[in-house]
Amino acid sequence: MDGFGDRSSFEFELTNVHQLQGRVCSPRFETMPNIFWQLGFVLESPNDPEYCAVYLHAICNTNEVEEYDQSRNDCLPARMYLKGPGGAIIKEMTTSSRFKFKTVKVRRLRMAQFCRRSRLTNNLIIGVRLKNTQLGNDFFRNLSFHKPIPTKQIPKNLITAWKNEFQKPESGDVKITVQGQSIFASSSILARRSEYFQRMFNGSWSECNQSIIKEEDTGNETDIETDIETDAETNLQKKVIACRQYRYSIDIPDFDYQTTLQMLIFLYTNQVDVNNCPNVWNLYTIANKYLISGLETEAKLKILEGMNIDTAVEGLFSNAWKWPDLKKRFLRYVVDNFLQIRNSQVYKDIVANRSKYPMFLELNSEILLSFVPETVEP
Repeated sequence: MDGFGDRSSFEFELTNVHQLQGRVCSPRFETMPNIFWQLGFVLESPNDPEYCAVYLHAICNTNEVEEYDQSRNDCLPARMYLKGPGGAIIKEMTTSSRFKFKTVKVRRLRMAQFCRRSRLTNNLIIGVRLKNTQLGNDFFRNLSFHKPIPTKQIPKNLITAWKNEFQKPESGDVKITVQGQSIFASSSILARRSEYFQRMFNGSWSECNQSIIKEEDTGNETDIETDIETDAETNLQKKVIACRQYRYSIDIPDFDYQTTLQMLIFLYTNQVDVNNCPNVWNLYTIANKYLISGLETEAKLKILEGMNIDTAVEGLFSNAWKWPDLKKRFLRYVVDNFLQIRNSQVYKDIVANRSKYPMFLELNSEILLSFVPETVEP
């Protein structure tokens, strides 16, 4: 990080850029005492796979629970850039001076279509320049982060270890009810991995009962003792569950059990098998609701990869219209391929059952109007 005047720039080297998968992040860096940041880079933007995306993450401190420290916004606007190995600027952009971190719900500034991937070199430098920094050059010289990003995957035994910590009713303090089934988890893990859960556990949300909940045993004491004699280990676990006290009880009525389970496994292991996901739209929706950006990105990429004549029109009318960025991508694909789509059975079924699609009239009008040239007033 190089200091100059009241501005400083932080740079981080990316290697093997064209082989990067998912989001990669720089180490944290500090612009003022206890004001930390992190840079993020995605080779294939969720908004447009022909572009890369860059992010500036705000790493909250313990005082930034409801709102950000004013000194964080004093660092903006930020100038973000990509440089080649020789130091030549490939692309640079400045965030709008009107775009501030207003609440802790917004934790990043994203430039989703930052630079065309065709312009990227295999090794490059991602950087950001911030203003009103208070830490001097001597401090920054001690933070040399110009290292290649490790690209090796998380060890399988580590993933297994974390997965084994999931669904352990004897050690968790959260009971989640979905479609009549129970899932057990740790509030500390959920809060660290999802801002939504963090705010839920710190506040009084209707979907989260924060009182101590004791699971009642449906059997009687004599039956339990008899069972323990015949099958001690299994029934001892049942007894532990029956007497276990949970600090939080969460009811999730708007998602199915399998989707919720996949989300929670991702929070524990940072892994998701989108190829075997029964409904990737549900996975994207739950990740979007619970502010799990990594899972949201994985689901979105899978959705975009599977776009074709049939899935594009069904996806647009059923789901994509709910999110502006996805709506734009799907609408553009439908318009570009409308000659084929209008004759497809999927589109004909949508027209015949238009009452099942709440945005049918609006979307169909947008499609048709895209073929009408704008009137130029004399």
